[in-house]
Amino acid sequence: MSNLYWYSHSLKSYLTFSNQKIISKGFILVEEICSTPFFKQFLFQKDNQQIHVYLYASEIQEEMYLFVQECDVKEVFLHNLKSKAFQGFHSDIFITEKEPLKIIEEIEKAMKYSEEDEYLHIYGQPSWHGDAFIVGNRAALQRLRNTIDQALQFGEKKEVFFPEDEEGYSLYISCTDDSFDLSQLDPPYHDPDIFEKCKPPVQAFKHYKFHD
Repeated sequence: MSNLYWYSHSLKSYLTFSNQKIISKGFILVEEICSTPFFKQFLFQKDNQQIHVYLYASEIQEEMYLFVQECDVKEVFLHNLKSKAFQGFHSDIFITEKEPLKIIEEIEKAMKYSEEDEYLHIYGQPSWHGDAFIVGNRAALQRLRNTIDQALQFGEKKEVFFPEDEEGYSLYISCTDDSFDLSQLDPPYHDPDIFEKCKPPVQAFKHYKFHD
């Protein structure tokens, strides 16, 4: 079972937590456990595949979070999700704990948002020997450092960053094994006068399920 979970949040008050129903068309609810007044665990099944889902209402953040396990049926589960409360921009988190209270503690630690605006610009190499640049303010660079630390710990990590124009993007980081053959990936250069459009290096990721 993967310990990587997609999550989204709702600005609705946590007081509506008890009324929230998680339903995804085509999925059978196998198990629902209300571990604490503000934390529920669900197990859904579609055909022979199962997917774990958490619902958590944070009194600290005053937001409600939906966590969906990264697996082969995640995208279908999200597409068929009946609840309209959990939409929009999202990120992910590695949940390694098993006990509900420890899971909550892990979630709250991950949800400590910076009070500063975070802006990060990444400029890749246009061609061989070309310079690459990472430009960001202190808050963004600190979160980039934390994201790299998680990639070192778990093998890979995705985080959402924002450039100055507030058009958010997902940054995927993979810490490959020494045995991984980087030559199977397209070169990282992007000058259109020299190179064809590069394909994303999806072969370097195991946790994330990319779809064409």
